[in-house]
Amino acid sequence: MKLFYTRDKWAAFRSDTSGSWGFVPTMGALHQGHLDLVAQARLENTFVAVSIFVNPKQFNQTADLLAYPKTIESDLILLQASGVDAVFLPVTGEIYPENDTYEAASPGQAALGLEGVYRPGHFQGVVNVVDRLFELIKPSIAYFGQKDLQQCLVVQEFAALKYPSLKLVTVSTRREASGLAMSSRNVRLSDKGREDAAEIFKALDHLREFPTETESMRLRLLESGIETEYLEPMEVRLNTQKGLMNRAWVFAGYLEGIRLIDNLLFKE
Repeated sequence: MKLFYTRDKWAAFRSDTSGSWGFVPTMGALHQGHLDLVAQARLENTFVAVSIFVNPKQFNQTADLLAYPKTIESDLILLQASGVDAVFLPVTGEIYPENDTYEAASPGQAALGLEGVYRPGHFQGVVNVVDRLFELIKPSIAYFGQKDLQQCLVVQEFAALKYPSLKLVTVSTRREASGLAMSSRNVRLSDKGREDAAEIFKALDHLREFPTETESMRLRLLESGIETEYLEPMEVRLNTQKGLMNRAWVFAGYLEGIRLIDNLLFKE
């Protein structure tokens, strides 16, 4: 597994390879959900590249950026064991250089509402970094996790316009045995918090069958210490491993001061 820290060295290496490249962009603190993306990329491509870059532009709170877990050594061990060919590990100046002349990308309609309301500027930061990484990595297929559902829709909309030949693959959310969606933020929860957070998926699953009981689910979550920002149905159009999905229940809220998100996709 080769490590690259600069744009120039990656570009020189990339230009000397032939065959398809699968690409998994991450912010590190890897878990089995990330490795599912890597595994899918490994099945479908000649080479697999992973980026680890904590993108400051997609954090709307400085405290959240500073608290984001950093586990680079264990991340690299996991990636090597998963058969990754190359890892791109840029510092901020490699992505956002001084005297930057790169025209900043902008999100489209998919960024409106939900995360777009509660995390102003977040999706601007997401498409900005994804655009730069796509331009640099030049992947054949890029892989994203379903847990960040609205992000998947935002990137899908953006890429369709600027990178029409790039295939995007959405990989199903990996969950704990309790139903809790795996997330890098989960390491900040106490043991009890992890148990309580399992109520999020239970609420989403309940609402799929009983969509009028939103308020009772909010109260059920509050009893477990979970303060809900939003718990809503939404229409989607997303190709997943299970086929085209067109409906979802989505959640965002706080437990022990940590912001958690989740969703449940299904066919209507």
